[in-house]
Amino acid sequence: MRIVVMPPFDREFFGGEGVLEIEAPTLLALVDRLGDLAPDFADQAEARAAFAVDGVFAPDWTRSLAGAEDVVLLQRVAGG
Repeated sequence: MRIVVMPPFDREFFGGEGVLEIEAPTLLALVDRLGDLAPDFADQAEARAAFAVDGVFAPDWTRSLAGAEDVVLLQRVAGG
């Protein structure tokens, strides 16, 4: 599936690559696979990363990615 990596993650962890092709059964497994490419990412993902699957925010990282076409990795936004 296509993984769209938004700033700052693209530059910080993936050498400026904005699109990756990675297969994973769940978002949690995707984080592990992204960590294989950039070990520092896996260490910081829980605190900094958020995902949207086919355009829908996905807070549950155990969610299945079966049939998903696009996953967007973006900076978690804190608010009040």
